[in-house]
Amino acid sequence: MFKKITSNRPPDTSVWTAFYREFGKYIDGGTHRAKHFLEIRPRTVFIAMVLSILVSVGCFLFLPKETPKKDSTNLFVQQPLTDGMGGIVTTVSTLKELLEIRTVLDGLIDKDSLDSSDSLLMENAIDRMQILEKRLSEANKPHNSP
Repeated sequence: MFKKITSNRPPDTSVWTAFYREFGKYIDGGTHRAKHFLEIRPRTVFIAMVLSILVSVGCFLFLPKETPKKDSTNLFVQQPLTDGMGGIVTTVSTLKELLEIRTVLDGLIDKDSLDSSDSLLMENAIDRMQILEKRLSEANKPHNSP
């Protein structure tokens, strides 16, 4: 399993040397042509570089950018404002009732022992909280308006 793999290739041969041995004349010819072109037309190359930079800056500044999709948390904040005064008052009163129920539940949890009336009160409070939270979640769903 851990046997060393032996190869018959010469140790000085690599992928690049084999590639260069095969296509070396084309690589040298392309390098020579590119160097010759840059020596003959330096002003043209410089103008092409500056134009490409200007086109890039122009595209960045003047082409329209993609508008980001609205975030659902942003809709949650804006929704009560678009529902009108009645929706705001309803939402605030529901939230106030939820906070009152939570304080009652916190008081019950702090007790050392609960009797049957306390457990019945806690069960009713939890049921009422679930109803109010469901109502709030339905009120804050985005509306499809034309």
